[in-house]
Amino acid sequence: MGKLHIVGGGAIGSLIAASAQKNGVPYDCYPRDMKTMPSCAHWQNGQTTALKPAKPSPIVLPKNDVLIFPLKVYQLKGALLQWLPYLTQQPTVVLLHNGMGGFEAARDLLGGDYPLLLATTSHGALKVSTSSSNFHVKYTGVGATQIGAPNVTKPSPQTLAALSHIAPQLTSAISTLDKALPPVQYQSNILKALWTKLSVNAVINPLTALNNIQNRHIGNTEFEQSRIAICNEFTQVANACGLDFDARSVHENVLSVAKATGENYSSMHQDVAHNRQTEIDAINGYIVDMATKKGIPVPENTLLVERVKALKL
Repeated sequence: MGKLHIVGGGAIGSLIAASAQKNGVPYDCYPRDMKTMPSCAHWQNGQTTALKPAKPSPIVLPKNDVLIFPLKVYQLKGALLQWLPYLTQQPTVVLLHNGMGGFEAARDLLGGDYPLLLATTSHGALKVSTSSSNFHVKYTGVGATQIGAPNVTKPSPQTLAALSHIAPQLTSAISTLDKALPPVQYQSNILKALWTKLSVNAVINPLTALNNIQNRHIGNTEFEQSRIAICNEFTQVANACGLDFDARSVHENVLSVAKATGENYSSMHQDVAHNRQTEIDAINGYIVDMATKKGIPVPENTLLVERVKALKL
């Protein structure tokens, strides 16, 4: 079993670290700010797990290790550039973030044949600061992680050759992650899973941020027109990009997720509340960008991007 190397000190990365600690999986964390790295995790059953001290800088990683980036999309390029000199042995890289655009950034920097996995998780975690300026991570919702290699649904001969060469390495990486924070479920069409997550985020994130509400309020009648418009525009764009979605099913799934995570505050809500940069460009902004390329009007998503960005003025 390889060692996990977790970049950043955010909620999900810290949750992975704490679960790895609890389950006996070797790991190290590399936060951007050592002072804000959580020192422990609090589980739903009341138990606490202490995290090991973080590492201050990257190191050269062996091939059988796993480097995971649970970051915001806008942080990814800088983090990859920082780690690039240390990836000479080509350890597996895992991208784990909301929104879209991370794969393209990683592919441009690492190359098309690099052992890369894309993942999305429904585990809930919240990073909390204490009165003594220490930080801990709170496990707020049991979920699962979906993971897969990009471009495997319609692989070219070159892609097939690359995948056959690195398949055992990727399988080992998935197994390591599953031991650290289960369950990790392999998806042969991970891009469909990422677009599905995008459809949920495109509704819940901006509406909760703009209206200062918990996820459960997304199902209110006052948001129905906006919900439906976002889902319709998403479906048109996704299908134009080669996916296969049904707008009604997309809307039903959004409502289901909003209900299941009803007491949670979305990540974009938290970013706005704490005056941090949001991921709007990687969520609704990504839909707008793809729509522009396909010549599809998406006025609702365009308006949401403008309104969320205006909150920072």
